[in-house]
Amino acid sequence: MNPRSRRPGAVRISAPSFPTSPHPSIYRKIAYTFLGLTVVIVIAVLWLTSVKAEVLIKTTRQTVSLDGTVEVAKTPAQGQIPGRVVQGTFEKIQEFFVATSTQATSDTAVNTPVETTQLPDNQVRARGKVRIINEYSKTQPLVRTTRLLTPDNKLYRIDKSISVPPGGEVEVEAYADQTGYDLAIGPSKFTIPGLYEPLQQYIYAISDAPFTVQPISQTEVASTDTVAPQPVGEKVKQSDLDSAEKTLMDVVLARAKTDLATEAGNPENMETVYVVKVVDQKTNATVGQVTESFLSSLKLEVTAVYYSKEDMRALVRSKLRERVPEGNEFLPTEASSASYSLESADLDNEVASIRIKADGSYHLSPNNALLQPSVFAGKSKDEVVTLLHSVDGVESIDIVLHPSWLRNIPSFKDKIKVTVE
Repeated sequence: MNPRSRRPGAVRISAPSFPTSPHPSIYRKIAYTFLGLTVVIVIAVLWLTSVKAEVLIKTTRQTVSLDGTVEVAKTPAQGQIPGRVVQGTFEKIQEFFVATSTQATSDTAVNTPVETTQLPDNQVRARGKVRIINEYSKTQPLVRTTRLLTPDNKLYRIDKSISVPPGGEVEVEAYADQTGYDLAIGPSKFTIPGLYEPLQQYIYAISDAPFTVQPISQTEVASTDTVAPQPVGEKVKQSDLDSAEKTLMDVVLARAKTDLATEAGNPENMETVYVVKVVDQKTNATVGQVTESFLSSLKLEVTAVYYSKEDMRALVRSKLRERVPEGNEFLPTEASSASYSLESADLDNEVASIRIKADGSYHLSPNNALLQPSVFAGKSKDEVVTLLHSVDGVESIDIVLHPSWLRNIPSFKDKIKVTVE
């Protein structure tokens, strides 16, 4: 069939066309994609918020030492601390009784007939009376058996304990230390060797009449106020002498501390360094000697340096802190860990040099550059442990990762918590 003929000039009109609607599966794909992205984002957020690392570093306490000097001055200059420097000489003479000593006395007088023939030397003893003269300013006690020495070194002893007032004298019986006729001397002057040597020129003895010999049996018979010439008492032990020395040291040093503090103006809240020098020390007894008591003397030269307690402690802390290596933290120290000794003293200018010996402690600082989270970020657990063990002062490391199955430290430093103990 022939196509329908078109008239000339006629326009062909086709049916209208409209866009077709999308297929429903496209919407589902878009929805699923959006949901998937949301899940991924949520998982990523949960991951980022749950991942973290905790690094616990335990450090060792290390010691830093100080051995140096600091100057103390009445008028401190730069680098000095305020204080006082004073000195004095102190002495004391004291009588001490031998431990567990007993006095031998007798209330019975025995008359012994005297032989008409001359007795041997070893059966007679010279006796006489002496005056103990005290030209010193203080009362002088003397114990029974105190020694008296003649210029030619003949030894005698007094018969009883006496106390001689200043500027006065006391008469007392005396006897020869050894037996024999040759000790029956004439009037003489005696020194008292048991006294502190400078005192011997002021306190001495004089006999105005000759000594006479008597049989030992008569000499040893005591009346109500006379004792036997033989020394009685206990044997002096080293512990007796040591105890006397300690007692004198304590007494003299206590007086020195009081007097020097007064001279320094009784400074409060100040520490003190003392230097004690024994100028002279004497006793009139020896180990093994039999006596009831003895005399001991002690003379000390004491130098005292007073300084501000707080200033010194602050200075010690400062000097110790200066010696702490970089990257470490100084730990508070006790004042008792320091010792002080006087090295030199200028009494005229009141300046003293004190040697300080002190110990302090330090450990790794949390601000140490090697302990920062950024150093560990992104590294494996083993790498961090190896790194920390190479740091001096680290004792132990404990690393906890969240979640626990992680092997590496998070890459973000704000997810890493470092604790230094």
